[in-house]
Amino acid sequence: MERLKVDERAAAHARLFCPMLVRAVPRWLARLGVPRCHRGDVAGQVWVNAWESWPRFDPKRGRPERWLNAITVHLAAHYHERARHRREVLVDLIEVFDPAPDAATAMESDNVRASTMDAVNDLDPDLRFVLVAHDLHGVPMAKIAEDAGLPLSTLYKRRTKAISALRDDMRLREVGEISTQSVGSW
Repeated sequence: MERLKVDERAAAHARLFCPMLVRAVPRWLARLGVPRCHRGDVAGQVWVNAWESWPRFDPKRGRPERWLNAITVHLAAHYHERARHRREVLVDLIEVFDPAPDAATAMESDNVRASTMDAVNDLDPDLRFVLVAHDLHGVPMAKIAEDAGLPLSTLYKRRTKAISALRDDMRLREVGEISTQSVGSW
């Protein structure tokens, strides 16, 4: 009689851990509303619980598939109960934006940088001196006036003229690039 019970348990064990049933557990969890990103964890817990409670399984009381399904339903219910009290927001996998610039953006940035440097170098030396010292190197206007021996108001006027000349030069370069690109595309 004991041998018959051992054979029944062995057959139930073989049926329980067959590949078809292993694939069935995540499908059951999907039907029970467990999100895809958490199904693997909950399915793992189902198998841990099945393994731990296997010594108490009685094949006379029912098929092993139904027993495993009952464990799955129980754990899915507990998953949802815990989810109601969870403080973190569970979301599906999100697509992460790559912050690195692509090749076209990098080339455009390099082009703008080179064009700006050329425009600054084309400025009158007196205007370029004030603009570079104050705006690029961060030297206070009072220190520049003291070092150059010029009135502060003169330096502010030169800086304003330098910025205006730089803007005009950049606009002309932009228009020149646009007309060159449109001619080259014909």
